[in-house]
Amino acid sequence: MSRRRIRAVCFDWGGTLMSEAGPANLPMAEWPEVHCIAGAHETVAALHRDYPLCIATNASVSRRPMIERALERVGLHHYFSDVFCFTEIGHRKETPEFWEVVSRTLGFPLHELAMVGDTLEADVLAPRRSGVFSVWFNQDGHQPAAACSIPVITRLTEFVTLVQNHQGGRRPTGCD
Repeated sequence: MSRRRIRAVCFDWGGTLMSEAGPANLPMAEWPEVHCIAGAHETVAALHRDYPLCIATNASVSRRPMIERALERVGLHHYFSDVFCFTEIGHRKETPEFWEVVSRTLGFPLHELAMVGDTLEADVLAPRRSGVFSVWFNQDGHQPAAACSIPVITRLTEFVTLVQNHQGGRRPTGCD
């Protein structure tokens, strides 16, 4: 049996797991209504069986307790062991320092982490530069696909297969 290359999975929060359609000046947990992105429940349930899951977010209005409360409102909270948030770490996902905290806390090297998110630079290219296997969630296909050798999905559930089939390989550095 071959050794699994991915040991933990990170999800962006807003725009990847949960809809950002709400008042920008309030923490999502305080919005009148909150909604998951299509496929969120199926995706996290499938991956939770084999991997620890965490949130990696640049949220600036919500701190960890509010993020957890918003996740709880849509029934996703119990899947996640950690929430890594810019407001608590003091570094954004675009920095190596953010990913060093994630790696140290989870106890896995960066090349054994997977990340999915809807923002190309913050969720995909920056983590790739740190060695994280990252996937661009381009749900509506509105943004032009980058001329990069990065995996792109349009449905969140497609992420499950990419994680399960990832075999490692060269350390990604961004666009080739």
